[in-house]
Amino acid sequence: PTAVLTPQEIDELMEIMRGFKAEGKSILFITHKLNEIMAVSDRCTVLRKGKYIGTVDIKDTTKEELSKMMVGRDVQFAVEKKPCEPGKPILEVENLVVPSKVHKNNAVRGVSFNVRAGEIVCIAGIDGNGQSELASLVTGLIKPESGEVVGPDGNKIALFSPSAFIETGLGNIPEDRNKMGLVGDMTIAENLVLKQTASDRFSAGHGAWLKLGAINDYAERLREENDIRCTSVNQTARSLSGGNQQKVILARELDSHPKLLVAVYPTRGLDIGATEFIHNQIIAQRDAGCAVLLISADFDEVLKLSDRITVLFEGQVMGTYPGENPPIKEISLAMAGK
Repeated sequence: PTAVLTPQEIDELMEIMRGFKAEGKSILFITHKLNEIMAVSDRCTVLRKGKYIGTVDIKDTTKEELSKMMVGRDVQFAVEKKPCEPGKPILEVENLVVPSKVHKNNAVRGVSFNVRAGEIVCIAGIDGNGQSELASLVTGLIKPESGEVVGPDGNKIALFSPSAFIETGLGNIPEDRNKMGLVGDMTIAENLVLKQTASDRFSAGHGAWLKLGAINDYAERLREENDIRCTSVNQTARSLSGGNQQKVILARELDSHPKLLVAVYPTRGLDIGATEFIHNQIIAQRDAGCAVLLISADFDEVLKLSDRITVLFEGQVMGTYPGENPPIKEISLAMAGK
């Protein structure tokens, strides 16, 4: 129930739930957010892979113990991140405007920011405030009504062809892994080489004949490096869990060492184990000099990963804040448009 709420609204919801409890009402609260479980629950029942793991009294347990029940191993909550050492701008966005298909106001209204090499800039806000349109603009899937986007090669981004998207050195974790990130009926191996099928490494005749042995060996390497849980790299991508589907996308996009990574809600709907892995991978890219544009509605994720935080509300920038010692209350109010 907290997926589309600001931190301030989450606190208010917790108070309402405590009030219901005081009135003698029973509440069944389904979530994977540990802070919320610890804040408001009396007992917690843990399910893992559809199976009952156990029930604990919250007063007698810790976040660490709960996470181990949920994932089956110890989870590192703190993200280790060395100080940011940004380089030159890799992405520059200037006064972008895009009309909305739903509201009378524009979906994106005069948005400007940049992302430099070796830093993570997060576009934070409640879902539905122009983030999807902004991601589509930056990745060249739609054209702005006005304004411009300058990409990694210094050229203005208008509408990309698929080949231009790949050649620009842009990695993309889209917001919908099933509709936009994977071809569900293709195999894991096929999905892992989607951006490289015309290369001499994986085909002859510029994509006319695929080198299946080379593709299979490559997929096995990425499977091991990214801990993709599957019975075979030749099973369909659709058959994987959400976390493993996201790992396939991450492996494909990061193995090409992109200059710019656009990650849109990269851990939405994932358990804390898969979330931990993806966070560490994003930070590793940043430390290797990649410019990372993170779009997230998860406030904990924003605070963990960001070097700079830009808040978007109703398509407008409400403010930009440092990732180190961020003013949490001010950011929370900005997310609510205040």
